[in-house]
Amino acid sequence: MMSVETAFDSIGSALRKMGYSLTGEQKPSAADADRSAVYASPSMAVRLSWTEKARMLILQVRVGAEWVEFARRSFGPKGLEENAVEALVRSVHAEVAQTSTDAG
Repeated sequence: MMSVETAFDSIGSALRKMGYSLTGEQKPSAADADRSAVYASPSMAVRLSWTEKARMLILQVRVGAEWVEFARRSFGPKGLEENAVEALVRSVHAEVAQTSTDAG
């Protein structure tokens, strides 16, 4: 099981390996507070958000001027399963590949 912090680090690391750069982050000092991070590449922007009250990790992609929900995972009291985080990363990677193909 992964904590919110570990999930953010894991997803951020995977996005950086795919060529994304961290362009913005809201990381409150309290570990259990809402949090978000934005990563961008030449072809796509991704926002990762944690909502403490709903215990949800939400992944959004930028489409035009709007953020569109791409995936959402709920955290149980013990955390989020590692394979759920890996599935999010694979989904983003597949979307980037599809977007690159569509643009060409």
